Amino acid sequence: MTVSATGQVNPVTTVQVGSQVSGQIAELLADFNTEVAAGQVIARIDPQTFAARLAAARADLAFARANLAVQQAALAEYRAEIAGATAALKDAAAEHARQGTLLSRRVVAQSAVDRALAARDQARARKLSAEAKLAKQRAQIGSARAQVESRQAALNERRLDLERTVIRSPVAGVVIGRNVDIGQTVAASLQAPVLFTIAEDLRSMQVEVSVDEADIGRLRERQQVRFTVDAYAGRNFAGRVRQIRKAANVVSNVVTY
Repeated sequence: MTVSATGQVNPVTTVQVGSQVSGQIAELLADFNTEVAAGQVIARIDPQTFAARLAAARADLAFARANLAVQQAALAEYRAEIAGATAALKDAAAEHARQGTLLSRRVVAQSAVDRALAARDQARARKLSAEAKLAKQRAQIGSARAQVESRQAALNERRLDLERTVIRSPVAGVVIGRNVDIGQTVAASLQAPVLFTIAEDLRSMQVEVSVDEADIGRLRERQQVRFTVDAYAGRNFAGRVRQIRKAANVVSNVVTY
């Protein structure tokens, strides 16, 4: 028994190369039938806009780092203020104790003890105020550090966008499709536009045929097949059935697999 079907010869692996950024094509380094290696540059998108954004992100990061340095300097200042307030409180407490001893001996008046007590309380209040400022400054430093990390992430994103203006081939193969020209603008807002189609290895091809529903039950994987192509009339090629797809195709009420 012989089952006849028609189809198309395609590469086994075909890769569509797109762009993750929008811009104008500035350079094309590959064309139809160009053999490319993995990682080879095949096109460039105008990088000026992305370079400007990278410079702005770098400036924002420098500003955030400078702000963090200012906040850290203020933290050191508040720590010194706390140290001074602690020393002043200790001295005021000692003075109040001395005045209390002298009052018990009736050497000084009660007003001197009251002034010493007020000085001690003021010193304690100044220390508490300095400690509150220190706690607030630590929170501001945390915010400044977060801003530095945010600016660093934005800088990394801008650098990545600039790198994406260089389009590279993900695989080694042959360019079988080119969909853009120099000066054309590509928009990657909704989905990545396809710039090139690359066949990974044209030495390994596959024939995709549509088999009628009445004949599909006779086919099995690894069966031997013979096929011909119009480009080489009278020449037979050999192969094997590699896959029978279970999804049915219905065209004008004709079912094929």
